[in-house]
Amino acid sequence: MIGRAHKTGLAMAIALIAAMPGVASACEIFHGIRVKMESGNYRATLNNVFLKDSGVKLSSKDGSVSQSSYEYSLNEWLVPGENIVNVDFDGTAGEFTIFARCKGSYDDDHIVETVSFTSPSAGQLRFDHADPLDDIYLKADIAGDAGLLDAVEKLQDAARAGDVETILRMHAPMIAEFGRRMGSTEGITSYLRTILPSHPAVIEETLTVTPVMGGRVYQIFGPDGQPPISVSGQTDDGSFSWPGGVYWARFGDKWAVVAN
Repeated sequence: MIGRAHKTGLAMAIALIAAMPGVASACEIFHGIRVKMESGNYRATLNNVFLKDSGVKLSSKDGSVSQSSYEYSLNEWLVPGENIVNVDFDGTAGEFTIFARCKGSYDDDHIVETVSFTSPSAGQLRFDHADPLDDIYLKADIAGDAGLLDAVEKLQDAARAGDVETILRMHAPMIAEFGRRMGSTEGITSYLRTILPSHPAVIEETLTVTPVMGGRVYQIFGPDGQPPISVSGQTDDGSFSWPGGVYWARFGDKWAVVAN
């Protein structure tokens, strides 16, 4: 059962943040989600894309959370205007909050919306994104899924054959997005050229295709969340696991992977 929800607009958030002591008038807003729960688990999506919970926390086998409050940024799978976070909560007490904050600030934030749970249920959080977006997935075509599974099969065949260059080429938008965010693609291409030839790929044969982002992106997983291809093993730096071929988009007549 949902306990409460509190909503304010982005314009008010910007105004309040700009008025905070010590905050410069030019404030670049970003949004994040703050999670508070004593026990249980949850599944959240942003614009229907599964959110990877990147919060720092420690959990025990019985589901108890030793760090009961944590947060992480929402900086991927955004769309201009209204964005929607859906939460499926399975527990006895939980609170999820969308906050707005100036980039570079760590303690001055404004609460945009909060939803609280007192039993297993579903809730929704909304916020507006006003700043320009340059993410590659927003440049993809909305043109149906014709040819998508053929492209996935081509990627899997390349993984079976150890054809690293084809795998890299089919992940080109994802690699380019990494370069845009990090300043260089050298790190990721070097990493993939190291692990892909030296470790056998696991191929998932049973796949489910789900349109997300209003049909601009397609999400592909196996029955238990497996990616279409994956590689794992040991390196000098420890163990690793790399998923491939999860989020696809169409650019003209070609399908390619935009994220994993």
